[in-house]
Amino acid sequence: MELLFLGTSAGVPTRTRNMTSIVLNLQQPTMAEMWLFDCGEGTQHQFLRTPYHPGKLNKIFITHLHGDHLFGLPGLLCSRSMQG
Repeated sequence: MELLFLGTSAGVPTRTRNMTSIVLNLQQPTMAEMWLFDCGEGTQHQFLRTPYHPGKLNKIFITHLHGDHLFGLPGLLCSRSMQG
């Protein structure tokens, strides 16, 4: 299991921190899944800096409906649909 913080800023991004987004990579002998918790602005760009691919996400959880936790979702979903 691996927990990867793509963004940890609150409210607004800073020079060194993007908006809230966390990837949980579950690699077990019987199951290999990748979950995303929150999808702040810039999440799909942060994915480019990792070995992970957004198309491999199995589940996306939004903890609450504040913009800093979900404004990256439309872009991420559009990118996933264009990538097949």
